[in-house]
Parts: sequence; structure tokens; C-alpha cells
Amino acid sequence: MKKIISVITFASLLPAIAYAQVTNIGSLISTIDYLVNSAIWLFISLAVLFIVWNSVQFIIHAGDDKRKEYQNAILWGIVGLFVILSIWGLVNILDNTF
Repeated sequence: MKKIISVITFASLLPAIAYAQVTNIGSLISTIDYLVNSAIWLFISLAVLFIVWNSVQFIIHAGDDKRKEYQNAILWGIVGLFVILSIWGLVNILDNTF
């Protein structure tokens, strides 16, 4: 019986843990907006760290053959960061327009 009560208690707390306490459509949209913005900031941070890491490796391997590999990684990191920021900007423009 204690096990069932503890499972029911834990299950009743799951919406609070998952930010899923939705009382109306406005709070649902607000929760989704918060989670998407958090994910975007995470992706931006990871892209910047990727660029910085490969830049450091590019400098460290000054005379190696791997230098070209790190140069390409930096380029693709910058392209990825540009794509993330461009899509984020377009979504914000659409959000503010409508």
C-alpha cells in the first residue's frame, strides 16, 4: 500500500517537474516558448564552444596536416551558428508580426 501511495504522489508531482501545469492555452504557449528559447540558447552556446575549441586546435596544430580539418570545422561552425541565428531571427520577426 505504501508503494502505491508513493507512486501516486510522485505521479502527481510530474507535471510540476515537467513545467506541464497548463491551465489554459496561453500558459501552454508560454511554456513551449520558454522551452524553445532555452533550447536555442543551448544550441548557440554549443556552436560558439565548437568554434572556439576548433580555433584553439587550429592554433595548436600549426604545422600539422590536421590544420585543414580544423579550418573546415571552424567554417562549418560559423555557418551553423549563422543558420541558428537566422532562423531564430526569422521566427521572432514572424512572432512580432502576427
